[in-house]
Amino acid sequence: MIPMRDREETPIGVDVGEYNLYTACPVDLPDWRGAHAVCGDDLCQRLDDFRREVAALLASSYDRATIAAYIQQRRDALIAALDAAARTVCEYATAYDDPVLVTEDSHYSPDLWAWLTDPDAHRGSAWLLSAAHLRLRAVAAEYRLPVTAVTEAYSTQECHACGVLGTRELNTTVRCTNSNCHVDTVAADFNAAKVLARRYYPGRCCDYRPRESAHSGDHQALAADGGLRD
Repeated sequence: MIPMRDREETPIGVDVGEYNLYTACPVDLPDWRGAHAVCGDDLCQRLDDFRREVAALLASSYDRATIAAYIQQRRDALIAALDAAARTVCEYATAYDDPVLVTEDSHYSPDLWAWLTDPDAHRGSAWLLSAAHLRLRAVAAEYRLPVTAVTEAYSTQECHACGVLGTRELNTTVRCTNSNCHVDTVAADFNAAKVLARRYYPGRCCDYRPRESAHSGDHQALAADGGLRD
């Protein structure tokens, strides 16, 4: 006989970004006051400074072994900062019954050297976001917290309440374009975290199908597989 669970799991969406390194929000949180965010400004500034320092070192007379040792030391400090941030997320999650951390299915691999030496590299996609994902999983394992990944398609645009694609404003806010939805504007990171939490449940990914509109410029809703509905 399969044992019955006394309580349902609590999906907690965790959005990873640069403005907020981690934003965590349970699926049923009624408002944003109980959500948890870790500001990413300090780490972003440290990465920018690190890049300039390495450029200066590579142009100097220091030998490569000395430069490599310095890079490793700075990398270890950055990883420690990521771990400290991830621990605050895990501590937050443990306040809920049977928490499950839900992140987006990141397809990036961290490449710190690319960020440090490639002038066209993006800070987030080159190292920070993928490293933050990996460290969150590692720290969650210490807390024995399960972590699952869901599709990331349009998670930063989908309205957490109705599933319609909204518009990003100033890169920090999402405005819902569905006139029948109670949501007007919402902080983008908190919205994305709740969208990820919703996607933990089958069939709850972008599950709103709007009526056909006479306006050709209207946004389409997403299908459950992450594609656009006809």
